Amino acid sequence: MIKRITSIRLPHVPIVCFIAVFLSLMFLTSCSSEPPLDEESELRHIALVAPVHAEEQGDAIRLGAEAAAKEYRFELDYIALEPSDDEAEQLQVSLQALERGTSAILVDPASEAVLKDLGVKASAAGIPVIALNDARMNTGVMAAIAINNEAAGRQAGQQLADLLGGAGIVAILRSDREDPDLIAREEGAKQVLSNISGIQIADGAACGKREDACWQAAKQLLDRDAIDGILALDIQASLGAAKEVARRKEQGRIKIVTFGSDLEQLQLLQDGVIHKLVVQNGFSTGYLGVEQAVRVLDGSRYDKPIVLETKVIDADNMFWMDNQKVLFPFVK
Repeated sequence: MIKRITSIRLPHVPIVCFIAVFLSLMFLTSCSSEPPLDEESELRHIALVAPVHAEEQGDAIRLGAEAAAKEYRFELDYIALEPSDDEAEQLQVSLQALERGTSAILVDPASEAVLKDLGVKASAAGIPVIALNDARMNTGVMAAIAINNEAAGRQAGQQLADLLGGAGIVAILRSDREDPDLIAREEGAKQVLSNISGIQIADGAACGKREDACWQAAKQLLDRDAIDGILALDIQASLGAAKEVARRKEQGRIKIVTFGSDLEQLQLLQDGVIHKLVVQNGFSTGYLGVEQAVRVLDGSRYDKPIVLETKVIDADNMFWMDNQKVLFPFVK
């Protein structure tokens, strides 16, 4: 199930008020832009497998991919996942896409195993794989679009330290998944935080993919230590931490820095519960993924990934035009 957010908003207006308007606009746009059947049948197909638990970031990737597919005259086959699906389901639908036949397949892999297994089978079938948000170019992966997660972690760590004025006790709320990207984020953050004399890194906590589990982890974390700042490594961790901080009525005192541009994160940023978001441009990821697929199909070869920059978003700059384009890529 994909949620979508809407156009440029005034800061005092809740973000959720625009969802209905945006969905109606998207419906009208899709109704008016479908090609005739004879034209559609001539288009080559590229499959885009939905990310796992990606929320609005996954939606932005899809919008970017759709824009590029239209420009390059390809038909994009978007393969959706259920909210409860994980890496096993993602690999299953990816392999099914190979069996049905496609010119190329784009995937933001939930794990290294997904990318490895898909790459081997796609290579045997002669179908290029384009990795999104993953720099690993395994067998069968012909191009990759990624961010430097260690650098993003350093960016987040510095933001948290700055919010605390260089002094305080911080904790990291992480996922219980063995995700190399999240591990790199944590390592990058610790590189910065451990070098600031006034910052003490307390024992962190881990939680799964459910917000309630992350809320419980955050509650135990805050019960155990007098925490001044939390670095949450993914969306669910940030929502759990924000829920507990708000329950304690300590928003503002306890600083939260995290990653992502989920609708609920943006509302919490606007409300002052979350203080900084490290954001990547999902629209560019999807667009460049399709563009790389087209070039690979035309004979180009790549030996290293395209690395995209991340931006730091807060309540003061989230409505700047450049940041609007990152947060709300459907705004024209």
